[in-house]
Amino acid sequence: MLSLRRITTSPTITSLPRRALSTTPLRSLKESNSTDPSPENFDHHKQDSLSKQKSGKGHWKPELASNSEEAVKADRSSGSSSIKDLQEKTKKAAEENAKAGTN
Repeated sequence: MLSLRRITTSPTITSLPRRALSTTPLRSLKESNSTDPSPENFDHHKQDSLSKQKSGKGHWKPELASNSEEAVKADRSSGSSSIKDLQEKTKKAAEENAKAGTN
């Protein structure tokens, strides 16, 4: 039996411009041992923090935090101050620097 199939030739494929696949780089926070480079100061702050925690008066010590921990702390506490409070603090700091002759 004879099959009736249409024979087609494939059309000429034109080259389409291709774009490279790109992604946005992930910006992760950099970890570091501490923001205080001096090991003596770090040990002092660590002992101070431990003694205060034992007496129930523990608090956040940025000297013991890594860069990313400080960034997270700043992000979480940024909503606690209003814009006007921050503007007043900036104004006072600028006035104090002007009086002291520093920039």
